[in-house]
Formats: sequence, structure tokens, C-alpha cells
Amino acid sequence: MSMPDYNAQMESFKRSDEAREEMLRDILERYEILLQERTILKQDYAMEQSMRRSLQGRVEHLESDLKGVDNNSFVLALIDGDGYVFQDMLLQAAADGGSEAASKLQQAIREHVVSLYSDSNSAASWPIVTHIYLSLDKFAQTLVKAGILKLQQDFRAFAQAFSVNQPLFSIIDVGFGKERADYRLKEMLRTFSGNPTCKHIVFGGCHDNGYLLDLDQYKHNEARASRITLLQTAATQPGFRSLPNFKKAQFDAVFRPQPLPDVSYYAQPPPLAHTQPLGHFQTQRSVPLRTKTTSPVAIQPAPYGHPSPGSTAPSLADSAETPPDASWATVGKQGGINGTYSIAPTPSKKKRYIYYNKAGQRLDENLPPRDKAATQAIEKRMNDVGKNLCNNYHLNRGRCDNGAFCHFQHEPRLTPAETNALRYKTRSLACKHRDCESFDCYLGHQCGVERETGRCTYATCNLRATHGMDQTKYERWDEDNNVEYAPS
Repeated sequence: MSMPDYNAQMESFKRSDEAREEMLRDILERYEILLQERTILKQDYAMEQSMRRSLQGRVEHLESDLKGVDNNSFVLALIDGDGYVFQDMLLQAAADGGSEAASKLQQAIREHVVSLYSDSNSAASWPIVTHIYLSLDKFAQTLVKAGILKLQQDFRAFAQAFSVNQPLFSIIDVGFGKERADYRLKEMLRTFSGNPTCKHIVFGGCHDNGYLLDLDQYKHNEARASRITLLQTAATQPGFRSLPNFKKAQFDAVFRPQPLPDVSYYAQPPPLAHTQPLGHFQTQRSVPLRTKTTSPVAIQPAPYGHPSPGSTAPSLADSAETPPDASWATVGKQGGINGTYSIAPTPSKKKRYIYYNKAGQRLDENLPPRDKAATQAIEKRMNDVGKNLCNNYHLNRGRCDNGAFCHFQHEPRLTPAETNALRYKTRSLACKHRDCESFDCYLGHQCGVERETGRCTYATCNLRATHGMDQTKYERWDEDNNVEYAPS
């Protein structure tokens, strides 16, 4: 071979070696990438394996918790006693009837729940917790007045035996006051409606439209609504019957399927002389309404008090006794009228009233016209002495708990006109309770300027929080906790 041939051959070998080296480098690079991917896959696999084991542990833990939840499951019955009256024969048996009523109610709830959860083997063993909320004394008065019981103490014996018969059953006395049973019932419903251990709720409040808003949030959630049974009664309002997705039940063996006789739930005062029967939701008066006097100074103090008591003129008391806007009718749970209502002017029998609007907000009665001289007199007295007048002493029948240690003026007592002027001053201060129940409260519950003129423009008004409130009188309460409603 010639020299050029050798050179060409060498160039060929050189190119072949370079190609081989390039191929080896590529193989090594690819191998290194594969090793890295393998390492990542091993790590991912180890992580997945760890997560799967952790998940398995959580599943086992949750299964254990579910078993615990099922073991601690219970059924809750919440009943507003105002609208659910036990059968007469049970009530009349006093203590024995209370014990039997608890057994019958427990059986009725058990059968209802088992029928709903027929696919659950444990439904028959779920404990049943039952709370019935009512005012024992008020309800006992109703039963006696309706002729079902002879003695009020028989119902207390009934309630005690009811709570003893079943360890998880209670009749809870909410005492006197507005909406106390409602508040407890609503809070219990809110607390337990989402509790997984509470398998089902029997809700007994269908006589009162005030509960509709609390149930409204569940009606389109079939899963949650189906866990609530609405306990029907004779007084069930139409709004509850049309609620979708809720279960319905009626325990006629336990509760009266018919309303009580036409009697007010609230105890009525004894009939006075010259009484007349009530008309349909309206009192028939045989005497004209008395009008307020414009000169409270010249009249002697009345022998009864005003809603904000004190040494006041009769015109002040009259404004509370005979409201100028409407007649009033005593109504019971079914809206019926009972008995008679005296309008005879018997001073020793006259009552003090507290008025509320439909929202339960207290309304103030108009005061007699303010005497300018009396207003100036009390201002001068406070300026001369350097002390304010004691509101408790002068507006609360001469009562002041601080006695000789009080830093405000007591004696001499104010005249009726001066008392009225002082009442105007205290009415400008806001009571912190919008639903105040105190007959001796002398503070303001609504803006007097807005009430009298229709509008208040004072930016510093102490009662500006009440601006725009409904000023229509809907109900009035006397000192014996009797309630009367204005005719619609």
C-alpha cells in the first residue's frame, strides 16, 4: 500500500474510535440517568409504603372510633311543655301518672326510632334522653283552671315521678319569664343537631312559629333533616306541616291529641264586680276610656303604681291602666278567649302592666305632660345641694338599698309633679335590657322623641339603638305573670 493509502486507513480508524467513544459516553450518561430515576422510584415507593401503612393505621383507628360512637349513640327528645300536654288520665294520677307517662313516652320514642333505622341492629339499644321545658307553677295553674287537676301540687308530684322513672328523662322548670323554654330548646337543638353520637332528635316545638327559623337551615339538607322528627300536636302550626325532608310523628298515647279547654295558659285574676264577657279577641267596655289630665299637681296620688313606680299622679297611672290604642284580650295556647275581664273602676284591684311589641321588645308608656315649674324646681334643688336626686328612692316607692350611705338626695320627698319631671329625666337613660321585665324600672326602653314625634334627630340620643323599632303594642304582662294580647 502506498503512503496515502495508510494515511486514509488511519483516518478511518480514528473516526471509528471517536464514534465508539461517543457511543460509550452516551451509554454512561443514560445509565447515570437511569440510576437517578431508580433512586427516586425507590424513595417514592418507600414513601408510598409508609403512607399506606399510616393510612391503614388511621382507618383502623377510625373504625375503632366509629365503634365507640355507635356504642355511645343516643336519641334526644326536646319538648316545649307549653304546647304538649300529657293525657288527662296520666296527669290526674299525679305521681303514678308521671311514672307511667315516662314509660309510655320512652316506648313511643323507641318504636318510632326503630321504625326509622330498621337497617341498624343497634337502634333498639340507643339510650333516649328527654328534656321537657316548662314553668311548673304556670302549667299547674293552667291544669287546675281547665279542671284537669284539683291541686297545683299534683303536677309537681307528676313531674318528679316522671324524672325518676327514666334516668335520662327530665321535666325542667324554667321559672317565670318570657321565652325561657324557647331559648333552652333552641340552644339544645343547635348543639346536638351536628353531634355524630346523637343519632336522632325528636323535636316538640311545632306549636310555636318562633322555632321555624331554627329549623329552616336544615330543610334542604336531606341528610340532616331526616335525623329530626317533628312531634305533631293539636296546636301544630301549618308552617311545620309543610317543612320538607323532616320526619313526622304524633304520640297520642302520651300527649293530648286535642287542645286544652278554652282557658288561658296564664293564670287569670279573680273576677271583679260588674264584669262582662269578652268578645272575640276584644274587650267590651261599659265605661269610656279615661283621658290623661294635664295637671298632675292638683290630683292626689293614685293607690296603685305605674309601670315605672314612684309617687306619681293618677294621670300617670291611668296612662298605663287603660291604653288608648286598643282593647286587650287574654288568649291561651290556641288563641282562645277565657272567662271575664273586669273594667270596673275598683282602685284596689287595678294592675300595673309592662307592654311589648311582637319582637319581645319593651315599650314605654307615655308620661303625663311635664310641668315646667316642677322641672325647674328639681333642677334648682340639685344645684343648691350639689347632689343629684336618688332615682331609686323617689321612683321606687321610697326604696333605696344604700340607706344612709347613699350619695344622692332622699328627703324631702318630691311632689307628684316633681316625680313626673324626674321620671322624664331618667327615661332619657337607656335600660340595658331590651326585653326588661322589671315593673320598677324607671329607665328608657325606647326613644321618647321618636315615639312622640315620629323621628329623632339627636346624634347623641342615649336610646338611638331603639330608633326604628316596632312601636305597636302586641302583648302586656301584669305582676302576676298574666299575659294579654292586643286584637289583630
